[in-house]
Amino acid sequence: MTVEELRQHPDYEQWLTLSHEEILPFVQEEFGRRGLLTRFYLLLNLFLLLLMILLGAWQVTNGLINTSTVILNSILGMGLALTLLVPVHEGIHGLAYKLVGAPKVQYGSDIRRFIFFAMADHFVVGFPRFIVVALAPFFVINLSAIFAIFYVSLNYQWILLGVLLMHTGACAGDFAMLSFFLRHRPEGILTYDDVEGQRSFFFRASGSEGPPPAARDEVRVNAGNTNGDEQD
Repeated sequence: MTVEELRQHPDYEQWLTLSHEEILPFVQEEFGRRGLLTRFYLLLNLFLLLLMILLGAWQVTNGLINTSTVILNSILGMGLALTLLVPVHEGIHGLAYKLVGAPKVQYGSDIRRFIFFAMADHFVVGFPRFIVVALAPFFVINLSAIFAIFYVSLNYQWILLGVLLMHTGACAGDFAMLSFFLRHRPEGILTYDDVEGQRSFFFRASGSEGPPPAARDEVRVNAGNTNGDEQD
C-alpha cells in the first residue's frame, strides 16, 4: 500500500503525528506504562548486569582474572558499542528495510542528542514486518557477541560482555517503539515516515476507539531507529 492509497483508503483514518525531535519523552512515557515488552526488556538488562557481576566475582575469586581487567575491558566494550557499533546497528536497520521491500533507506543523526536513525521515506509499515526492522540489530549484534564469547580468550570475553550489556541498553528506543505498536495492534496501525518534514504519520482502522496517546494530537518523538517497513 502506498501513502496515497493509505490516505484515501476508507477503512483507515489519520490518528497521530509524531515529530522527530525528542526521543527521551517518548521512551520514558512508553516505559512508564510498564507493558509486557518493556518490563521484559528492563528485566533482561538487569539480568545481564547481575550475570556480569556474579561471573566477574567468581573469576576474580578463583584467580582467573584480576578486577582491573574485568572493569577496564568491560568499559572498552561499552565504548565500542557506543561508537563503532552505531553505524553497524543502523546499517542492520537499513538492511532489514531492504529485506521487507523498502526501495530507499536514508540515514541521519543528531549528534547533540546522540540520536542516530535509518528511515525509509514514505514507505508504509505494518506491525508484522515492523518487528523485523525493529529487532534486527538487537538479535544480529547480540547473538554475534554471544557466539564469539565461546571462541576468544577471557580478556576478550569481557570486552564482548561490555558490548552485549551496552548494546542491549542502547536498544531502548527500538523496544519502546515496538511496545507502542504492540499496545495499539488491535487498532490495525499503519505508519510511514516523512523524512523531509521530520515526522511520522500513524493511521488506524476507521472506527477504532480511544484518543491518541496522552490525549494529544501530536506527540514529539524520534521514531527514526525503527520506522519504515511495508504493510503486510
